[in-house]
Amino acid sequence: MRWLRQHSGHELMLVLLRGGALEPEFAQVSQVEVITPTYVPGRSLAARAFSRLGQVVASNEKRVLKAAQQFAPDVIYANTAVVVEFAAQLKRLLRVPLISNLHELETTFYYHSKAEFANSAAQVDAFVMGSEAVRQYYLQEFGVAPERAHRIYDFTGPVPTAAPVLRDIRAELGLAPGTRLVGGMASLGWRKGPDLFVDVARRIAAQTEDVHCLWVGGNTLSGTYQELRRDVRLLGLEHRVTLAGEQADIASYYAAFDVFLLTSREDPFPLVCLEAALSETPVLCFANSGGMPEFVRDDAGVVVPYLDTAAMAQQALNLLNDESRRRQLGYTAQQRVLSSHTIDAVGPAILQLIEATIATRPVGA
Repeated sequence: MRWLRQHSGHELMLVLLRGGALEPEFAQVSQVEVITPTYVPGRSLAARAFSRLGQVVASNEKRVLKAAQQFAPDVIYANTAVVVEFAAQLKRLLRVPLISNLHELETTFYYHSKAEFANSAAQVDAFVMGSEAVRQYYLQEFGVAPERAHRIYDFTGPVPTAAPVLRDIRAELGLAPGTRLVGGMASLGWRKGPDLFVDVARRIAAQTEDVHCLWVGGNTLSGTYQELRRDVRLLGLEHRVTLAGEQADIASYYAAFDVFLLTSREDPFPLVCLEAALSETPVLCFANSGGMPEFVRDDAGVVVPYLDTAAMAQQALNLLNDESRRRQLGYTAQQRVLSSHTIDAVGPAILQLIEATIATRPVGA
């Protein structure tokens, strides 16, 4: 958002379907309107809370629609598949073009109506697809017209001009300085495959003593986290696997990883891999799991067969035991991000599409 405002001069209004911790940061670069607040006061009883929440949401939706009318935008940019229905409602009200940036694949529609999305998607003027895997999914599953489907890869933020101050992650974990680290970073949902990460770690631990596997992400108070810790404990891997939970200083973890594992069963084009690659860390991922094989190819890491944890473990060990190849793959990964997957590299294509879409708006509309 900051890049768009700085490089285009467009004024922005951001509508959040649900509030969250980033609201203050968004407010620095945009007018922010929230439909479902993070906190609803006065909810002493569960039934009363639901009733009150419904009233607040309905009231907020009316307020947001009125605010959007007053803002009078030239275009609507919907950033996920799950907001397209509301964006289509806005389009009908405001009579302006609608762009939808899609990052989601099949499993999203296990929880959201495909019929409702298809109905709303018919009103979208242009789609931004975060990877070719995403593009092909919507072409095939929803019959999106190819001329409306623009593949513009997802991207990282601006590359820092100064090197960050990094913590010694190995020392914090009580590991010897030369211990090799195999890393993963994600939430703990089924789609992200933390259970597969543990299985890869089990296979690595069976073959070598000097590799530690480290997963960053996930709420340590959640039941899912406790289930995963149970597996680690019963597998006898407590001294070989660390589940670090959510961390603020992720740069130190990326810098510490020797190899990065993407164990996702499905991921459109995960930014964690791009961020890991910026630290010259090669990426291992599964084939048929989304867009990351398009980035990794055969020269920025290794693509292994879908859910083949034995192959992933072996390839990780191969890289750890071949420093020259590991460094070459990591360097290629870093250069690919810098050349093609930063906001400075990708932003102009998005801006061009936005302005071209605005230009299609009929005079007087």
